[in-house]
Amino acid sequence: MRRDGLAGRSTDGSLAPNQDAMNHTLLGAIALSLTVSSLTAQWTQAAPAASPTARSGATMCTTPAGNVILFGGSLNFGATNQTWSYNGTTWTQVTTTGTPQARSNMDLVYDPTAGVYRLYGGVQFGFIGSTVYDQTWEFDGSAWTQNIIVGPTPGGLCQHGTSYDTVHNVMVVYGGLPNPTFPIDSNRTWEFDGTGWAETAVSPAVNPGPLERPAMCFHIGIGKTVLFGGIDVQTGGNDKTWLYDAGTNSWSELVVTGPKPAPRTGAKMAYDPVRGVCVMTGGADWTDPTGQTYFTDTWEFNGQVWTQVATGVAGGRMDSPLAYMPSRNRMVQFGGANFATFVIFNDTWEWESGSFGSGCAGTNGTPRLSVDSSPRLGQSWTVTASNVNPALNLGILAFGFTQLPGVDLGPVLGMPGCLAFTTPDVITSLLSGNSGSFSWTWPSVFGSVGDRFFAQALCLDPTVNAFGFTISNAIAVTVGL
Repeated sequence: MRRDGLAGRSTDGSLAPNQDAMNHTLLGAIALSLTVSSLTAQWTQAAPAASPTARSGATMCTTPAGNVILFGGSLNFGATNQTWSYNGTTWTQVTTTGTPQARSNMDLVYDPTAGVYRLYGGVQFGFIGSTVYDQTWEFDGSAWTQNIIVGPTPGGLCQHGTSYDTVHNVMVVYGGLPNPTFPIDSNRTWEFDGTGWAETAVSPAVNPGPLERPAMCFHIGIGKTVLFGGIDVQTGGNDKTWLYDAGTNSWSELVVTGPKPAPRTGAKMAYDPVRGVCVMTGGADWTDPTGQTYFTDTWEFNGQVWTQVATGVAGGRMDSPLAYMPSRNRMVQFGGANFATFVIFNDTWEWESGSFGSGCAGTNGTPRLSVDSSPRLGQSWTVTASNVNPALNLGILAFGFTQLPGVDLGPVLGMPGCLAFTTPDVITSLLSGNSGSFSWTWPSVFGSVGDRFFAQALCLDPTVNAFGFTISNAIAVTVGL
């Protein structure tokens, strides 16, 4: 497809940007080494119409439809095997068949290749003894099925770390507690490929050591599982960051420069694919001899460094499931427990940072700007504006390195009610027509990894105001590997 000029016209007659010019402009902007201020993000307590009862140690993950699903957890008295879904407005209990026994302290992941959720282990605490499950389950959205495993298994675990590696299509399990009566934590690594379990990272014996309740997350940008913290009940907690490569079956400790989270256990971490970061919140500091230190801070890991981005969840807690919700571009956290205050929570919190601000309405609703993923070096990246005038074929995409507080464009451009949230440092055309996209290949400049920038779309809509344009929400993205 031929492209003539920054806002040229392709051979099919549609407007299209000049990819080389865009790469050159963005490359030049990055080379300036501008200081990009962190996006002000926040936790907001949601008010769903219905909600699960208070619980801790439940598990939650993203659904293919873009919502989140929750299973199990410990209630005030005993565990549950309920399955719930959340769509941003209300929680709904899901009617299921073949449901596993009630349990807590396990993790649910989604296997996009098989189209099922996967779950391993968990525990049902009792007054006399506890049952730790050596079971592998899959869930198709309505029916649970226990997998019949031929060969070795992890042997039964709870409070282990879990991630799903979408590069190698395996569920990764690390550490955990085999028997709560005898608190000796595991340092073994297991992978499940949908059929059988295999223990990995056996030789060389380099791993994070015996751990329970570590925070784990698969970082798509670097193609590795990230593990932070956790506790060895024999020696205490830690603040180490480890990376697991399923391609080589090996662990490596990442020497972190700059700030990093304090030692903690029971924190939860989930991946935000829009900005290419693992988001971690909560947990308790069991190195504190008083047992009173519970965290309310939130951290992001971009594959190289940690950045503290906010506080704000009311009541420090641990074992509160966390999952990314694509339909709302937010993290969702539910419940958890604070054992220092003997409180089990049933509140729902949403963390919004990738998308912020709001657009102004046009003839087809309010334009919305979204991205397909975080930008990664050498790979194609797409920005899409939806809800724009379907009869027109023109938009302007503004990329900026500085966030604005919401500048009213009414007095400036004759666009009342339209707010600018980013400086227009780089401007290009945007193919419009109800849902328009702009794509280019991000240049392979390693110095840009971790840089954050902002974007907002101006969409042609001649009858809505004097300037003839509406504006979208803004997005913030971070460059990944």
